[in-house]
Amino acid sequence: MKEFFVAAAAVAALALPYASAQTGCTGSTLSGTVRDVTQALVPGATVVLDGRRQVVSRSDGGFAFACVSDGKHRLRASEQGFAPLDESMAAPHAGEIRLVLQLADVQTQVDVSGANGVATSASASGPTQTIAGDRLQSLADDPDDLKRELQQLASVGGGSPTSTTISVDGFQGASALPPKSSIAYIEVNPDQFSAQYREPPFGGARVEIYTKPGQKTYHGALFATNGSPWMNARDPFSASSSPIGKQRYGFELTGPVRKAGSDFSLALEHRSIENYAVVNAVTVDSSGNLVSTNENVAAPQALWLGMARLDWQLGAKNTFIATYSANVNSLQNVGVGGESLAETGYDSGTYEHMFRVSDVTTVSTHLMQEAHVSFRWDGETDVPNSDAAQVNVAGAFVGGGATIGQQRLREFNLEADDDAVLTTKHHTMKFGVQFQLFHENQQLTTNFNGTYTFGGGPAPVLDENGQPIPGETTTITGVQQYQRAVLGRAGGNATAYSNVAGTPAVNFNMVQNALFFQDDWEVGHGFHVAYGVRYFVQNDPTILNSAVPRLGVLWSNKKGTFTLHAHAGMFSGRFGESTNAEVLREDGTQRVTSTIYSPVCGDGTAFNPATCNPFTEATPIQSMRAYAPGIGNLTWAAENVGGTRALPAGFNLSLDYYVGRIWNYTRSENINSPLNDEPTGPRPGPANLNILQMQNSGQGRVNVVFAGVENHKFKRVQFFVGGVRVNLIDDTDDNEFFTPQSSQTNAGEFAHRTGQPVWNVFGNGTLKLPAKIVVSTDFNAHGDSHYNITTGYDNNGDGNFNDRPVYALPGTPSCAAEPNASPCSYETQWGELVATEGTWVFPRNKGVLPWGIYLDANVERMFSLTRNAKANHPQTLTVNVRSSNVLNHTNVTQVGGVLGSPDFGVPYAADNGRRIEAGVRYSF
Repeated sequence: MKEFFVAAAAVAALALPYASAQTGCTGSTLSGTVRDVTQALVPGATVVLDGRRQVVSRSDGGFAFACVSDGKHRLRASEQGFAPLDESMAAPHAGEIRLVLQLADVQTQVDVSGANGVATSASASGPTQTIAGDRLQSLADDPDDLKRELQQLASVGGGSPTSTTISVDGFQGASALPPKSSIAYIEVNPDQFSAQYREPPFGGARVEIYTKPGQKTYHGALFATNGSPWMNARDPFSASSSPIGKQRYGFELTGPVRKAGSDFSLALEHRSIENYAVVNAVTVDSSGNLVSTNENVAAPQALWLGMARLDWQLGAKNTFIATYSANVNSLQNVGVGGESLAETGYDSGTYEHMFRVSDVTTVSTHLMQEAHVSFRWDGETDVPNSDAAQVNVAGAFVGGGATIGQQRLREFNLEADDDAVLTTKHHTMKFGVQFQLFHENQQLTTNFNGTYTFGGGPAPVLDENGQPIPGETTTITGVQQYQRAVLGRAGGNATAYSNVAGTPAVNFNMVQNALFFQDDWEVGHGFHVAYGVRYFVQNDPTILNSAVPRLGVLWSNKKGTFTLHAHAGMFSGRFGESTNAEVLREDGTQRVTSTIYSPVCGDGTAFNPATCNPFTEATPIQSMRAYAPGIGNLTWAAENVGGTRALPAGFNLSLDYYVGRIWNYTRSENINSPLNDEPTGPRPGPANLNILQMQNSGQGRVNVVFAGVENHKFKRVQFFVGGVRVNLIDDTDDNEFFTPQSSQTNAGEFAHRTGQPVWNVFGNGTLKLPAKIVVSTDFNAHGDSHYNITTGYDNNGDGNFNDRPVYALPGTPSCAAEPNASPCSYETQWGELVATEGTWVFPRNKGVLPWGIYLDANVERMFSLTRNAKANHPQTLTVNVRSSNVLNHTNVTQVGGVLGSPDFGVPYAADNGRRIEAGVRYSF
């Protein structure tokens, strides 16, 4: 905490010269709030002064323009779902301005930029979206589906969907989604070149959610949705139908706490899902025969979501906001599906409780301060179906117990953000502190039960009676190796056994702090310049080298019909609490990780992991993780050029091009790997020890092309369509624990990241039909997602079973014709490949997944139950039918990548098929 207060004092000192600079500002401040006809505050509304200066109303509905010259002016306020409002007024203006928005006759606007014109922020570029009103209503109600849609929207900037950070109400830290009914608006990939943010979207997408303030009169809603088995399609790889269903219900309530200056809002919902995981594997029976195993395993879920918010006007210049949110989730048979059998699953209970307070203070006509403090308690408890050792047969199946063990995670997170906004005649400056403290108490039992890996490799040739032929060897696959193990034949020993022993308790504190300064300078003649700097520090590991500058230039013509912008900046990452926990989990002292190669389990008897002692007459190879001495932060550099153009008939066109370069990216390398490729062979350092060192040896590059077209002026149809191509190549796979297949060479390691698509096509639209029926859709398609091709072996004895095949030499016999030849080659789309004894290096992540196509749709009709449209408590009844993956497209998520395995090159897992649910909502 000392570090936080020192940083805050430094920022306050920075403010002094800017405060004195205010003397150059002439005029007065026009400030006020945006509300609807119920007097509810409207956050996220666009307010434009005299057609040139533009702001967005804050979470408390407030807005302000500083240094407004004396005389007459025009204010225009607009927000999705409301009719635009034009007001004339004079400056100086006594008292607060209240802009009251009326409901629009056509309530189906889609506004990608968050404004009705071309973007005028000098730090805005590319696929930035503001989602509110009917566009927000068109998104999925279910929290998991909503999260997927938001991740897909965020990934259009080039980042991986799974790396998306979702934050709530201006806080920096990630958190669970609040109930959709409590959301006022959502910003996707906001101002990526602003010093306020850590990474560009193609390094880590960002979604910011802002919740609704309370209203001045009492309002509420009751809602329920249901998806029954007869409405839903069978899962793509399931051989039989399962009773898949979903039920969701809840309520919301808002109103005043006192007559003026204080109001509240409440939201609570419950969801239960009858879901099934589909096992699609190749197993081995007791006679050694391959068996195709397809099974539906029940995986039900139950979720509670709740949120309470209090807004309190402490005075004319001060607003206090307090929120409490809870997310409690229960899941069964997690981890089951694809090649993982039912016995490998575990039940998981997760929770997140968060209490947050914010205070917005108008210090003067030129200075506003926002202070945020968050207290978050979250945790997870996992109970595996079995505590037996896991059996992993490469490219066929995973059986035995879950390696996660009896895991228990507890975390307390404190976040304190203090931002100040200082305005002068031509400058809007924002500077602040972003502090986070993580207190971790974890029981990390990963691999305490042990894992047998059957990856294949050299083995004796067997005669027709299953006996080894002297002097003859061949190379077998993992499943062939396991067949021999089941039958107790030569060459059936597992490739390796690994486990962890010691104490599972991992406890530590992590502190992170960032300072930033950002200035938006209105130069004049349509020019805006945005510049800033960000500095980040943390402990565990100690990072002090993260000062990164940002710069943006924008020019727009007088009419505001088109803009041109250019940006350049540097970005730095951070080491998260989960990264540090994993390093401590394998510290080699409190927890010892051991690997036994070719463990002997009996003499000619069938393999039985329950009775096997792999440490008998074996030499354990131990492994540990460590940070490299003086490890620094990763560094991005990115540049951008682009523009927007207003076209006839309400169309807007956006084009952007980015280039980027990565330095110092973190990855892991075994700095003590054996010199002769034998696990027990000589090493540069201690014998029989793998030292996986996290170091700044990663590099990468990226170029991104974005194009989008939108229209929000048609009476019955509004839409946005766009596409992005992300060519991101690196040798880290965006993973600090990624290790190259060899510590001796980096050949073949530069490649596309696993699972990140090169192409992303997206769109959304709203169609108003007769009889007040509204149809809305969200579309996302992505292609050229990559996966790795491996052999299942560890040919160089470095402890990493990620070795890739090589190209076959001319004349190498085919495995199909001569399965006992050593080596033999497999015919693939990339040519003839062999596991060993070939030539050249086969590149990483050469496999490409089929295109994924997601189309979600919603059909809705609202019925008014109140005749008087101006009633204080209008009552409505809304019915809808919503579908995810309405095309029932098979969106493959896993393809067999182990050379020679039964699943090689064959898809075996996919996202859900079509899901349909009907809902009803009563509002009053």
